[in-house]
Amino acid sequence: MPSRRARGSPVDPTLCRRCQTALPTITVRTEPLCAACFAKYVTTKAVKRMESFRVRHADPGATERLLLLPLSFGTCSTALLYILDHHLKGQAERTGRKGFRLHVLHVEEPRSDGRCGARSSDRRFNEFRERFPEHTYSTIHLSDVFANEEMSQLLTHAVSGASLEQLDHEGRLSAVLASVTSATFRADLVRILVRRLIVSFAERHTCEAILWGDTTTRLAERTLAETAKGRGFALPWMVTDDAAQHAVPSYYPLQDVLSKEVTAFGCLVEPSLENLVIQDLPRPTTNTKNTTVDHLMKQYFESVEQDYPSIVANVVKTTGKLRPLALDEFARKCELCDIPLDGAAPEQSRLCYGCIRTLSVEG
Repeated sequence: MPSRRARGSPVDPTLCRRCQTALPTITVRTEPLCAACFAKYVTTKAVKRMESFRVRHADPGATERLLLLPLSFGTCSTALLYILDHHLKGQAERTGRKGFRLHVLHVEEPRSDGRCGARSSDRRFNEFRERFPEHTYSTIHLSDVFANEEMSQLLTHAVSGASLEQLDHEGRLSAVLASVTSATFRADLVRILVRRLIVSFAERHTCEAILWGDTTTRLAERTLAETAKGRGFALPWMVTDDAAQHAVPSYYPLQDVLSKEVTAFGCLVEPSLENLVIQDLPRPTTNTKNTTVDHLMKQYFESVEQDYPSIVANVVKTTGKLRPLALDEFARKCELCDIPLDGAAPEQSRLCYGCIRTLSVEG
C-alpha cells in the first residue's frame, strides 16, 4: 500500500491526494484517491463505528461476542462482510484474539410476483462460505414468520374473507402479500417482516448486536420514506446506533459512507465482490402504479449523492440528533413493526399509524 505523504510537502494534483505516489482512480467528495487509499478510507469509516467491539474492550479469556450480520446478497451487506472479515483477521494477527465473531443470516424473500417459489440461497451461500469461511451461516425464509402464533394471527386477520388454515406457511405468506394491493405497502410489509425475523433470530441465538449494512444514502432514504409512510415518530429508533428498540441493539458500521462509495469499493478490492452481489434490476419508470415510496426515495438520493453528498449526510446527521426515549416511557409497542406507540395512537390500537395503513385494518 502506498505510504502517506509527508506533512507540509507539496501536493501533486495529478497523484492521489493522500499518498502522493499512485494515480487516482476515484474522487471521494472532491478528493482524488488511488484504489489503495480509497479502500482504506471506506474500511476505516466502518471500523471506527465498531469501537465497542474492539479487542481491548473484550475480557481476556471471555467467549468472543457474537454479532449477527444480515446478508441480502446486495452490495452494502456484502461489502460490510468483506470489511469485517478482514478486520477480524487483522485483530487475530496483531493480538492473537478477536473482539467478536460473526453469524451471517440471509432471509429469503418472495419473488417479485409475490410467490414464494423454491428456496434458492444454498448455491450463493456456498460462494460466500468459500470466500469467507471463518463465519457461521444460516438462511431462513420469510414465511417462517408464521411460526410465531401471535404474528400469524395478526397477519391472517388482514386477509378478510379468506381461510388460510389449510395453507402452509408459504401459502399464507403469498395470500397475505396478495391481499395488500398497494406496491408501497406490500414492500413495506416485506421489509417489516424481514426485520422482525432477523431480530427474533438474534434473540434466539443470544447475539449481542445486529450489524446492518445500511449506508448514509440508505439511511437518508429510510428517513424520508418512513416519514411519508407515517412512522416519522420512530425515526430515532430506526437509524441510531445502539438504540434500544429491541432486546438486541442495532449498529450501522457503514453509516458514514455513501452507497456509490460502497459500490466502487466492491469493484476495486481484490478479488472483486461483483460476482457475489445480486445487482438490483432496473425498474420501469413509466408505470407509476408499481412504483413504491422506497423506490422513489432511492432514485432521489442516488441522484443527489452524485453532486451533493453533503445533503445526504445532513439528512442522517439531523435525524441522529433526535434522541430516542426510553422504552419504559411507552405503554405499548406496535405488534407488527415493534416501534413504540406514541400518545397520538388510538387508546386500544395494536398497530402504529403506518402499519394500520399498510394492512388496511383498524386496531
